Amino acid sequence: MINRVFITLIFIQSAWIGVALAQSPVGLDDAVGLPLRAETDFLTFDDGMIDSQAAPELFTSAAPILSCDAVPDLCDAVPGSCNSCETGCSGCVSCEAGCSDPLASRWTPLSSLHSRVNTSFSKLDLSWLDIGANFRDQRTRDRGIGYERVMYAPNVLDTAIQVPHVGFRYQLNYGLNVPDRAEYFWGAGTTNNAETGVDAQDLSVRLAIGNEKAMALTQYTLRSLDPEAMPNTTGMSDMIVGAQAMLVDGKSTKLATILRTYIATGSSSKGLGTGHTSLEYGLIARQCVSPETFLFGELKYWMPIGGTSDISGDVLSTGLGISTIASESDVFAFLPTLEIRTLSFLFGGQTPAGSTTSQRIDGITAVELYPGGRFVFDRHSDLGLVEFGFSAGITVADDEWFDTRWIFDLRFSR
Repeated sequence: MINRVFITLIFIQSAWIGVALAQSPVGLDDAVGLPLRAETDFLTFDDGMIDSQAAPELFTSAAPILSCDAVPDLCDAVPGSCNSCETGCSGCVSCEAGCSDPLASRWTPLSSLHSRVNTSFSKLDLSWLDIGANFRDQRTRDRGIGYERVMYAPNVLDTAIQVPHVGFRYQLNYGLNVPDRAEYFWGAGTTNNAETGVDAQDLSVRLAIGNEKAMALTQYTLRSLDPEAMPNTTGMSDMIVGAQAMLVDGKSTKLATILRTYIATGSSSKGLGTGHTSLEYGLIARQCVSPETFLFGELKYWMPIGGTSDISGDVLSTGLGISTIASESDVFAFLPTLEIRTLSFLFGGQTPAGSTTSQRIDGITAVELYPGGRFVFDRHSDLGLVEFGFSAGITVADDEWFDTRWIFDLRFSR
């Protein structure tokens, strides 16, 4: 219960801060430190200079302002003038009509904090902490990197289109009371003691290769178990190999099919694997609501092969998700996500907490809610595009399934 309240408070606070900073137009230029007026007394043209004394109508001594109305072609003739939004279009009627202040390209996570700290401690140099300084130096008026990555933002659900990447995932799972349910997490007969609860940590490495039409993937997982009855153990869990292919490739709608094979490489006697091979196949959909917002959906069926009689069973999973752009520039983006997944254990069996006798199950459904987000960094380094995703999951139905989950996902792609 404490974990659920803690996660809910963190999510509400983070969402409130993010929305307040990303949407508030007040104090934007103060926050990012962009100049609104030209500071130079000379403007360079191809054929020479304009002196501020010779053309006083273009400048003011107290606060020089670029006046595009006085010289009609000035906006096009002067690089970096108000056509580029560098001056905020101040004093330029002809530019103000077609020049907007791109909030997403100017805001960065530390910009507002840096401004407030510098106001209180003017002698304290925190420029090395302000990652937004580099972002602003490289911004343009075009759409930034957030528009290129928002369709890949989910951390839990699969997406109809993936990009070739190498990924690392660290997942913490707490409060599983029925670990052998349908042999979905571990195999039956793992323990002869009355297990009352299991916490687990998974560190996974995955490789996805291919293109937007077809993709192949592999995943290896190192699992660390903390059961209450069994001794703690750490080792390799089951390996995953799979592929997905595009079925519908529309401008707004994407539909793909996916097939995964779970190979029993983990020790089932230690709880590190299920002890049998499993197949999972299904459909994955993506819908473009707007260039900034995407919807996701999935329908998958998990089926064990050669599992324990009366315990192993089939699992139907469904999912819905949404991602959007909260802030972005040419080299940075923050993409909030909200995902919902259901796991319906259609039949099979489970051993209740504190018991050594299994019982049949019939249509038990766990509903998991995952608020989260993804940061995107493009530093043009040898590592390529770097993405860091996070999600905090809670089970809002089925008290015997995992209570809470934390997911941290690091991805490198080109």
